[in-house]
Amino acid sequence: MKFAKTTFAIFIALLLLPFTLTAQSTTDFSLDDYIRVLQESKNMSTEQLLTTYPAGVFDEHVAPTSDAAYLDSIDYYYHLTNYEKELLYKNGFMVTQRLQSSTFAEAFLEIYYSDLPVFVSTDAILHAMHMSYDAILVTLEENILIPELKALMVHFASSMPQMHAKYSTSISPAMQHALHDLDIYITLTRQLLGETASPYYSENQQVVDGLLTDIAALHLKSVDIFSSTDRKYDFSQFTIRGHYTQTKQLGQYFQAMIWLGRTEIYLSAPKEAASEPQQKPEDIQRQTMLAALVNELSQSPTGIAHLQKMENIILHFVGESDNVTVWQFDELMSECGFADAAVFADTNNVNTLQETLKTKPYAGQKILSQVLMSPMGPEQIEPASAFLLLGQRFIIDSYVFANVVFDKIIFQNSKIKRMLPSSLDALFALGNDAALQLLQPELEDYHYSANLLSLRYLIDAYGEEFWRSSLYNGWLNAIRALNPPDDRTIFPAFMQTAAWWQQKMNTQLASWAQLRHDNLLYAKQSYTGGVTCSYPQTYIEPYPAFYEAIKIYAQDAQNFFDNLDYDDQWAKIQISSYFTNLILNMEKLASIAQKELEETALSDDEISFLKQVLYDQHVGCGPSFTGWYTKLYYTGEAGLLKKDMVVADVHTAPTDEFGTPVGWVKHVGTGPIDMAVITTENCAGELTAYIGPVMSYYEHTSTNFYRLTDEEWSTIYAEAPSMRPDWTNAYLANAQGDSRGDVRMLITQAREGDHTQNTLPQSLVLLQNYPNPFNPTTFISFSVPQQLANQHVQLTVLNIQGQIVAHLIDETMPAGYFTTRWDGRQQDGTAASTGVYFYNLKIADHNLSGRMSLVK
Repeated sequence: MKFAKTTFAIFIALLLLPFTLTAQSTTDFSLDDYIRVLQESKNMSTEQLLTTYPAGVFDEHVAPTSDAAYLDSIDYYYHLTNYEKELLYKNGFMVTQRLQSSTFAEAFLEIYYSDLPVFVSTDAILHAMHMSYDAILVTLEENILIPELKALMVHFASSMPQMHAKYSTSISPAMQHALHDLDIYITLTRQLLGETASPYYSENQQVVDGLLTDIAALHLKSVDIFSSTDRKYDFSQFTIRGHYTQTKQLGQYFQAMIWLGRTEIYLSAPKEAASEPQQKPEDIQRQTMLAALVNELSQSPTGIAHLQKMENIILHFVGESDNVTVWQFDELMSECGFADAAVFADTNNVNTLQETLKTKPYAGQKILSQVLMSPMGPEQIEPASAFLLLGQRFIIDSYVFANVVFDKIIFQNSKIKRMLPSSLDALFALGNDAALQLLQPELEDYHYSANLLSLRYLIDAYGEEFWRSSLYNGWLNAIRALNPPDDRTIFPAFMQTAAWWQQKMNTQLASWAQLRHDNLLYAKQSYTGGVTCSYPQTYIEPYPAFYEAIKIYAQDAQNFFDNLDYDDQWAKIQISSYFTNLILNMEKLASIAQKELEETALSDDEISFLKQVLYDQHVGCGPSFTGWYTKLYYTGEAGLLKKDMVVADVHTAPTDEFGTPVGWVKHVGTGPIDMAVITTENCAGELTAYIGPVMSYYEHTSTNFYRLTDEEWSTIYAEAPSMRPDWTNAYLANAQGDSRGDVRMLITQAREGDHTQNTLPQSLVLLQNYPNPFNPTTFISFSVPQQLANQHVQLTVLNIQGQIVAHLIDETMPAGYFTTRWDGRQQDGTAASTGVYFYNLKIADHNLSGRMSLVK
């Protein structure tokens, strides 16, 4: 068997070698290479994938550390529980939920007041980066993007009389439809932006009103947008979330951009099940005309100036659109020799455009982000070639998710019905080999090793140019710098344990959740974020490459903002100064981290720098916070002291494996700040205990296309203990300082070859509804353990007489954590009366119940 593993590993290395040599320094996406590797590795086994990307064996424990300097002081101030000490002695570190804080500042100041050695985690750095990225993006949206979009739409609307005069005399029915579609397209955008706008064609107001009603309903619906044929449209994506709930203006901008970024104008029809309504040739002709009309307005000097200013910012923040853009459509028109939309009255010209488009790398969408139904045969879904004015952006992690679910998994010539991805899929594809060990049960159940191998090849082939092509990619690259290296002996003992690298997965995924949260609007989602005190010593988490990656991120950001056309020069100077400071601090931290690994003495300046992490100075009537950590926040104290628990929806599964509509929405999020204690040698070789804050990471899946806001998450979900992945239990104590239960582990010295750990919930849990009492809506959360996966699940509401009031869930469900909402209505749609109700969860022969009160 060992010979077989080695042979296969060599085969894969030889297979990938020519691709790697030719693709290292490009940002181009090579779908052909991806498909080629996928085909050549089809039917790959889990064991073969593990052999190809071995993470090795991790230490199970460290030497006892009860004699570490300052450990007695930490115990005195924080009263460590027996279980917390047990984790600390075993792993050389531990994290506890018992000592949670609302902010990193709160935790750091508490340590400062207690005169304890402080541990500065990569979590603390990444959190400051998230807060700053989000604040800067809001600044640009409020001061540039929103005004530019409004001006662009005013220009479009004011051009409608000219467009009518030019095209209304056409005898083509498609052109008449396209003119009205253009009017609807513009008017709906302006009304979503909060503008007082009436359609040029008065009869269009009814259509606009209908779409506004659908948007307000936030449901999946079949609609005939720009076509005589229905398409499924997921209006739940209009749920205002992320930082866009902060102001009315941001919320309006969010919905307008969702309309422009997700409403596809088909240039070719999508390929899906024959049982679904099919776009007719005249539908595609009509939409091609609409695309040409939008392009004509966009290419005017006024239009392109506004559009280019917006594109420049979004491109540098997130990346390229995953669709045919204005610039690409204009290129097609020129190449075909077409002057304007009138040429498409001749269907031969529509065909010519389509044939020319097929030769372009941007013809197809890489990420499926709409509700399309898979054919029953071997054919797979193929999204339409679509034109969008400000389409959502291609992000590599979303591409990973889109390609490890139905219908992209084919094993032994059969489509595998895996409906939801795992966050660990993205982590492995981004280079974390250890994640594969935790994925093994899912890999064996769903047979998608070939998909992961191909995705990993694709991402490994990207060179520095790709990781520096957007701030989004730069942030991902910093997360990648925390992957476990092959040689872990360069690190202190506690960093060689399995528990530590599972904690780093928590860091990586928490930061990734923040990244997805901050880019909810632009990133394309996949379907299936008094006294003198001191720090006597400071220990920086020793990842030099991580600090270097953030330094490069900051340099690229500074170069962009220095050249940005921005009238507010003072704001521009502030942003540039922030990144200058970030660059300088990352240089210092990288140097200190390298010295910690080499056990080299720090200079006096470096020691002084480390002692100034964060502290307060009383100025006037209150404290003023200073220290280098404060300066990592773009908004200073405002960001430093802001409580921040965020959530992002990252993937949608419209149906279950039997085709039943379920609307599963996978969320990732962050919760309260936990406290970590580590023991390691300082640069003088003295075993020392340090304490410092770290992030917490959560996962959850809602039903019925329900998308969570930060406000809902922070008050309802972040406190639910069942939503921390079970692999965090290796190092994490609960809110009482005790064990959190069953744990999934990486392979350790004592457990080499044991890959049988569970990947999903270990027990059936039904949480108390929240809020309770409620009016009119409440949320009910529960878990489906792996041993009950793919069983029929029923969640019903009953009145006090035991009569069923509403069926909330009645379907087969996979293992996972779920939340659904009861809107206080009975099965017939009428409002339920005030009173006590019960909710009952039934899975197989298991029944759990809860009690709730509806008060009006």
